[in-house]
Parts: sequence; C-alpha cells; structure tokens
Amino acid sequence: MDLIEALNWRYATKRMTGEKIAGSDLDTILEAIRLTPTAYGLQPFKVVVVTNEDLIDKIYRNSCPQVVIKQCSHLLLFKARKRLDPEYLEGFLNEMRRVRNASDEYIDGYRSKIERVIENPEINKFSWMIRQTYIALGYATVAAAMLGIDATPIEGFDARSLNEMLGIDTEKEEVVVLLTLGYRDEQEDKLATLPKIRKPMDLLVERME
Repeated sequence: MDLIEALNWRYATKRMTGEKIAGSDLDTILEAIRLTPTAYGLQPFKVVVVTNEDLIDKIYRNSCPQVVIKQCSHLLLFKARKRLDPEYLEGFLNEMRRVRNASDEYIDGYRSKIERVIENPEINKFSWMIRQTYIALGYATVAAAMLGIDATPIEGFDARSLNEMLGIDTEKEEVVVLLTLGYRDEQEDKLATLPKIRKPMDLLVERME
C-alpha cells in the first residue's frame, strides 16, 4: 500500500483476532517511534511493550476495560516525562556531543535554548512533553498502517490505577496514552466496513498564497 491508501485502510479497530504480529514488524514500528521528530530532539517519553497475558488481563480489569486490550498482539504504553532534570538534559547533550562531534560552544548554546523553555514558568512542562509523546503515537499508527497492521490509540483508561499497577514514579513520568497492535476481526467489528467521516479538504485547509 502507498501512504494514502494505507491511511484510508486504517481505522480505530475495536475488535482484533489475537493473531501475533511479526517481530520484525514490531521492530519497524518501534524504530518509527524512535525516529519521531520532537522538540530539540529530546524524546521526553518511553514506550513500554506489553505482551504478558497476566499483566494485560490486569490492565483490562483494573484500568481499561476495552475488549481490544485483551485481543491485541501487543500493547504499547507511552510514558511522558513530568520534567527534564539536569541528569536527563546532560545525558542528551553528551550524546549530541558524541554523535555530532560537537564543540563545547555548540553544546553550551544548545543547552541555553532548551533551558529557556524548561525554566519558563509560563510553560506547562508536562503538557509540552505529552504533546511530544503524541507525535510519536502518530508515527506509530502510520508505520503500523503501512505494514497492514491495525492500531488503536486509547486515552480512555484509569491512569492512576495503571501507574500504580506498574510501579511508576508519577513525580517523574506517567502513562498518557495506549496503543494496541494486531489484526482486525472483520466479522466482529462493526466499524470495519464503515466509511471514514472526515472533513472535505476545503473545510480543513486554509491557504495563504
């Protein structure tokens, strides 16, 4: 499938077959997430890949009682950071120094640009980092569609329960969105054959020429 064909094909699948996706396809989706563009390249998120059936059952029962959770091949949990502490920032800058063979002057200038954001009291840092995480979610859904894999983003879950279940330190990070990966069950999913409802281009796009 080409890109537009794949995007027309995909939808928020509500019923999956339980069939497992190939490990190589999962790796491709995770690599697409890794290559996601984020502000300053900071990638202020992590992705937890869940396949353990007992854990998935607990998530279903205690945090997200949506059937597709139990039917998916893999469940991805996107965790956004709450803050960018000096250790994280310096780790990022050291990697930049290594990969780009950057000078101290370049690194100091880059640090100053980032600090202007993270030290600005008018910027909600968690909200800012959630938005970066959602860019990664978008890349994951597109990558999955290109592979013929269904993907369902889920916000409707009990975040407090899920974070407690996973032992996440919510002073530092928090699960903000889920993504199921798998294959649609066309016999059981009534949405599988319904046409998309999207704005026509002339109502969506404004051009300033």
